[in-house]
Amino acid sequence: MLQQTINPETGEAVFLAFQGTSMASPHVAGVAALVKASGVEDPDEIAQVLKQSARVIQGDELNHFGAGQLDATAAVKLAQKGQITFRDFFRWLRENGYLNLRFWFDGGVVTLLPKIGMVLGSYLLAWLLRNYLPIFSFSLGGGLVAGSAGLFFLRGLYVFDAPQFPFRILGSSIPELGGAIQGSSLLNPIFASVLLPLVLVALLLGNSQWKWFAVGSALGVASCLAISAIVSPEVLWLGSGAIARTYLIVNALLCVGLAYLGSKAETQSA
Repeated sequence: MLQQTINPETGEAVFLAFQGTSMASPHVAGVAALVKASGVEDPDEIAQVLKQSARVIQGDELNHFGAGQLDATAAVKLAQKGQITFRDFFRWLRENGYLNLRFWFDGGVVTLLPKIGMVLGSYLLAWLLRNYLPIFSFSLGGGLVAGSAGLFFLRGLYVFDAPQFPFRILGSSIPELGGAIQGSSLLNPIFASVLLPLVLVALLLGNSQWKWFAVGSALGVASCLAISAIVSPEVLWLGSGAIARTYLIVNALLCVGLAYLGSKAETQSA
């Protein structure tokens, strides 16, 4: 057993190798406690979980490893299978701070106020173009949200061992998708630009319903880029200075112009 422990002579943390029953027993007992905490109470069932979850050792002709090598992660997963209740999930949320409002305001996973500003800004831009836009439609509202902030609250959602990649993607707006895919907090200049709204408008303008999603996404992206230029202008390859701010603001203006032309063209054709 190679583990981090305390050097009794110096009191410093060191890695040391130990072996024997005196080292194996406490580790097995610790995993057994984890299994019990996961909901398996009967001692025989705990022993069965430990054996079933153990790693099989190849080439162990003399059976030195018995049932196998202890695997704490596999044991806990096996113990939790089919036993996680809403009460367990609620306790996990509480213990990790997700039920504390300060987490959502100050936790760093989700910057709530800028995101709200992006959504409100997209609706403000839509109001300024009210002569060319429908009063309200689901597709227009969906575009405004998708372009400005996305389902940003999903970024702070952690479900046990579930992969975080889907939550990161779903919780990102169109300009943030590049960074979300790369696992970076920086805006990708290809996504954080007028390019994707232009593609959406070009593809969807002929559709009587989804064209408003394209127009709304252009306004949403404009709001996202404008707020980002003020709050946190961190763009891949461009840094976070004047160049990045100028790039974001110029593309925000281009997005507004694109939305105006798309909605005006539709009004004229109608």
